[in-house]
Amino acid sequence: MPLYGYEADTTSSLEDYEGESDQETMAPPIKSKKKRNSSFVLPKLVKSQLRKMSGVFSSFMTPEKRMVRRIAELSRDKCTYFGCLVQDYVSFLKENEECHVSSTDMLQTIRQFMTQVKNYLSQSSELDPPIESLIPEDQIDVVLEKAMHKCILKPLKGHVEAMLKDFHTADGSWKQLKENLQLVRQRNPQELGVFAPTPDLMELEKIKLKFMTMQKMYSPEKKVMLLLRVCKLIYTVMENNSGRMYGADDFLPVLTYVIAQCDMLELDTEIEYMMELLDPSLLHGEGGYYLTSAYGALSLIKNFQEEQAARLLSSEARDTLRQWHKRRTTNRTIPSVDDFQNYLRVAFQEVNSGCTGKTLLVRPYITTEDVCQLCAEKFKVEDPEEYSLFLFVDETWQQLAEDTYPQKIKAELHSRPQPHIFHFVYKRIKSDPYGVIFQNGEDLTPS
Repeated sequence: MPLYGYEADTTSSLEDYEGESDQETMAPPIKSKKKRNSSFVLPKLVKSQLRKMSGVFSSFMTPEKRMVRRIAELSRDKCTYFGCLVQDYVSFLKENEECHVSSTDMLQTIRQFMTQVKNYLSQSSELDPPIESLIPEDQIDVVLEKAMHKCILKPLKGHVEAMLKDFHTADGSWKQLKENLQLVRQRNPQELGVFAPTPDLMELEKIKLKFMTMQKMYSPEKKVMLLLRVCKLIYTVMENNSGRMYGADDFLPVLTYVIAQCDMLELDTEIEYMMELLDPSLLHGEGGYYLTSAYGALSLIKNFQEEQAARLLSSEARDTLRQWHKRRTTNRTIPSVDDFQNYLRVAFQEVNSGCTGKTLLVRPYITTEDVCQLCAEKFKVEDPEEYSLFLFVDETWQQLAEDTYPQKIKAELHSRPQPHIFHFVYKRIKSDPYGVIFQNGEDLTPS
């Protein structure tokens, strides 16, 4: 079905998105220059004026962009509960590649985390000003979703891409897809069930360019908007060159042909990324329809047989799509915040090698003794009896007793009216003769 009535909306929305933040990570590399003998330092007066100008420009931002920007700033502040939650999760995911059994498992976990954090922020008092003071009630979820893309998906973009590639390389699916793409490209359109006009070389180049732009984006919503543009372009070619309208049965073979001609393995993971991370509310409209069409086209290529061109989706592919749609759109209980606050950042301090850190999966009722055992494994300590877990807060070292609960200590610190900078450090006991034993139930601050 054609995309009537969607052009203006898609164009304006995408242009607004493209000017926002996706390309922030795509800045061209800065060429190194020879150091000069003298350095230029901005006078304090100029710096002050620049700060004022920055404040003026911020005041011209729309309420939506101001709120997204504020949430992004909050996510980087580890003195806040929200910032700690986001930073610990991002660190854990990057440092523990083995914690997911499949690409779908990884993406589903990220989507669940985004949903839970949205739910937390909508009720949190950490946002100042409150979101409802700037954003209409019916738009709050939309704004929070965009903020999640910026806070969570942006810092994870490179890691997620690498993991998706690793998963599909390891299971052999990309090898098979690469071979099938070559087979499909060798067939003429009619052998693929195409009986409508197809894009010419120049139009195919435009489409491929849009797919390449899609790869640079971290927002699944923006990716889907580009996919809609591609589908609109294909429909325009089909109808303008024939003078007739076409339906879904005619469109799918043409889309299959176009994807094969673009010859991009990465489209497989792009489709998977959108299917698993797109907000469920957007799966009921055109975005969901053309996303499933793209999945169907890739399925036809993956199941392509040299002796017989696959023109219809297999029953297995149809079942997979039905199960996916049901899983993504059925209302389910939102995971508890406990499911996502189980990360603890622990620094490892050695006299000779300095300090390194890892984010560990630590449940709320895991004791310090258990955390020490986990640290010994993660940091490969040969004499764990010589080490213990310390809390560094208010410029004071406190050795935690074995029966204390680090996650409860962390939660208590975050609940205090005044933010505290604190660190959990796994280090040698003898290296800190002034450490104070922290007994279960004692106050955290030194007397």
